[in-house]
Amino acid sequence: MKRPFGITILAIIFGAAGLSYMMLGFQMTTAVTFGPLQAGQGTWIWGWLIVLTGLAFWTAGLAAWRLQPFGWMLGHIVAIIGILEAIFALLGTGNLSYALASTAFPFLLLWYLNRPSVKAAFGLADA
Repeated sequence: MKRPFGITILAIIFGAAGLSYMMLGFQMTTAVTFGPLQAGQGTWIWGWLIVLTGLAFWTAGLAAWRLQPFGWMLGHIVAIIGILEAIFALLGTGNLSYALASTAFPFLLLWYLNRPSVKAAFGLADA
């Protein structure tokens, strides 16, 4: 089946997000290992967790590009992580408008992934 245009955009966004998360995580780990930050503050561990999150985004983008059925599931997982991240942003910043803006893309993603044509493209439902 031909890949829908929205899936192409989604795969590109996931791939770019994966690369940026991995670069941020590597920056955090090397700032502790080689740079000015002291060890024992948790930055190194959080850096590696961000690298793993970037790998999840990259994997979801690659799976969406190839229309693998597990890419649909990874898209849902990444959207749920995005909603949780928005909740943490609300708790961390206290800014409701920032948190609501942060939830816009994950909810849009969940809506898009559950459309019948997108499910059919991933081979999960009949068109």
